[in-house]
Parts: sequence; structure tokens; C-alpha cells
Amino acid sequence: MILLDKCPVCSGNSLDKLLECNDFTTSKENFTIVSCGTCDFTFTNPRPLNENLGNYYKSDMYISHTNNSKGIFNWLYQTIRNYAVGTKVALLKSITKEGTHLDIGCGTGEFLNACKNAGYATKGIEPSELARTQAKNNYNLVVSDNTDLTQFSEEEFDSISMWHVLEHITNLNETISKFHKILKPNGKIIIAVPNYKSWDASYYKEFWAAWDVPIHLWHFSKSTIEKIFKNHEFSLRKTKPMIFDSFYVSLLSEEFKIGKKNFIKGFIIGLISNLIGVISKRGHSSTIYVFEKKN
Repeated sequence: MILLDKCPVCSGNSLDKLLECNDFTTSKENFTIVSCGTCDFTFTNPRPLNENLGNYYKSDMYISHTNNSKGIFNWLYQTIRNYAVGTKVALLKSITKEGTHLDIGCGTGEFLNACKNAGYATKGIEPSELARTQAKNNYNLVVSDNTDLTQFSEEEFDSISMWHVLEHITNLNETISKFHKILKPNGKIIIAVPNYKSWDASYYKEFWAAWDVPIHLWHFSKSTIEKIFKNHEFSLRKTKPMIFDSFYVSLLSEEFKIGKKNFIKGFIIGLISNLIGVISKRGHSSTIYVFEKKN
């Protein structure tokens, strides 16, 4: 196990236990989540060794890797994802009209293919062989299994996206520093991550599906993700809620809590969380952040 004794954002050593929760998807092991007493950054601590993390991904619940559409739950996921792809491309167009785009953790390639069709020169990274093969075979995309960003040239990309990937990255500070190197001047990076300050997180507590320990190593709020990107010379330009995530996460959380799916209850909790996210500063279950490289 890897045990951090300092906060990766502010280097503070006052790490307070926030809660303990279960890996509901694979191992059924318990893991501890801590928060920094200085800057509030929150992370799973201790966590498995990097070489052992792959064992915790071996679950059919990771639909983005399997593209499974069997069953109403998976069908709903696929239907919403198809709609979301269009909104994501629209967001990309609103911040950079054209250029070279890198999607890290591109899965089975639906978003990256839409970017290519919209006129962007695209590259992808996807460590899952199953997902990567589908991206290549279905859409003829350029996708690498190499997650080392030093494979790219300095100032190679106009934009980068990570859709629910940053929370999985083992070397957080090193990765964000490399973003700065491979982005062109004023380059943009789109980051989507869960928001543990959301109402559905506080409602479900240790059963909140977006804790997803131990493969979610880092747990972000608006203030903490802005701090860490500021440390690496990025400025926050835009935020956007991921409305559908509240429903998806609440449906999974309800299953973890009571042992079976409850679509009605999950929908209601997701709806309440979205409403509170609109009228308060808590935010939604997941948030998209757009950062710009400072020069």
C-alpha cells in the first residue's frame, strides 16, 4: 500500500480522516479517505500499489470500457452518452474552434470520433485494450496505449480533454505539469470530475458511488481543483455542471446502499441534488472545468 504523509496540493501534513468506504464493485475491501486540514484537498489514503491498481478495474460495471448495452441500466447509460457527446463537442468548439485535440482516457472513442468529424486533428490515449480496439476498429482513430505524456512534443496540442479520468491518475502533479508542456500558448484543458461537495455525496455518505475507492485516488471540489491547477500555471475559465451524472451516480449509490436498483428513488435523489446544485454553492454531482494555460 502507498501511504501519503503530505498533501499533494499544499504539502500540509495535517491529514484528517473523512470517512471509510467500501469498494463495492470488485474487492469489497474498505478504504480510508482523508482531507487536508490546511487546504481541504481530499484523497484515498492509503491506496494500493500502482502495479496492483489494475486488479480493481476488473468489473462489468465499467460500461465505458465494454460498451455494453444489455439491460435497461446500460441502455440508459448509452443513450445519455450519445446525447452528451454532442454537448461535449459543442463545449470544445466554444473554447477552441479548430486545431489538434488529445483525449486522455478516450474509452471506445465516441467523443474523439465526433471531434474528428467536427474538423479537429485528433489523438487519443486509452490503456484498456478492449476499449482501445473498439475505438480503432469502429472509428479508425489514432489511439495509443502509452500513458506517458512525454511521447508528445512541446506545444503540440491546442486542447486536451479528460472525462472522468483525472481522479484515476497516480502522479497528479507530474501529469498536470506535463499538460502545460504539451499545450500551445493559451491552450485549453477540459476536466470532468466528481464533486464530493455535492448534495448527493452528503446524502449517500460512504455509499456514494463516485467515491469509487480505490481507483478514484483523488476527490475534488471546485476550490481544490482550482488550487492545484493554479499551482501549475493554469487559470480557471469556465465551469459547467454534468446534469445527468447526478442521476447515474444516485442510481448506483442506491444499489450500493440497499443491495438492489431503485430507479425511482435514485431519480428523485439525483433531481434534488441537481436543484440544490443550482440554488446553492455546493455544485452538482460532477462538474466540467475549463482551464487555460498561462504563458
